[in-house]
Amino acid sequence: MLTFNFSNIYLSRGDKILDVGCGEGRHIFGAMDAQSGLNLFGVDMDIPSIEKSNQGLDFFREMDFNLVKFLQGSIYNLPFKDNELDIVICSEVLEHLEDYNKAIQEIHRVLKPGGYFLASVPSFLPEKICWMLSKEYQNMPGGHVRIFKKSNILKVMQDHNFSFIQSEKYHAFHSAYWWLRCIFWKTQENNFLVKVYKKILERHILKNTPIMDVIEKLLNPILGKSISFYFKKN
Repeated sequence: MLTFNFSNIYLSRGDKILDVGCGEGRHIFGAMDAQSGLNLFGVDMDIPSIEKSNQGLDFFREMDFNLVKFLQGSIYNLPFKDNELDIVICSEVLEHLEDYNKAIQEIHRVLKPGGYFLASVPSFLPEKICWMLSKEYQNMPGGHVRIFKKSNILKVMQDHNFSFIQSEKYHAFHSAYWWLRCIFWKTQENNFLVKVYKKILERHILKNTPIMDVIEKLLNPILGKSISFYFKKN
């Protein structure tokens, strides 16, 4: 499940792409599917996620790519040279960081002038509702330490010398899922409504459901769980 549409940017063979905070590699695999001949790097602090990313790579061995590497590392100290990368992806990471400005500065360092920076964070309204519904959601270990407004992100990126291209929202159905989890936080693992809604989401993700796709697309501008930004380094 991706939070970016790679057709919104120009990808070409040989591009060097980094997904920082890559998790289990979903955007790396999404980029591989969008364009052949790429050089792809995933960085994450979590070793089990890196291991799962490498396991997932086995399903893509027959695809046309130059290089794929998953590495353990910190967003504050990326193992790349200045101006080395064509694209940096940072999906649902900045809201977890105490010093997100330092992280953006490091991303700016490794990105080529004119390179793309794709950043996504939880949308303000759905996230605000989660915080209102559950204190436990706010305080869970490794959770979100802030809520971004769109205007905040645009100002921060401008301050770091990035130009805004466009933004869009995704995953409206996930907003309601997280609201249910927040309402039934202490019993969410066994709650009937949470379990049923999760099965509906899984069906939507794994199977072709055109009607649900259309409904979610209509809901995304207001209720999209994630807001995705496309920037260029000046």
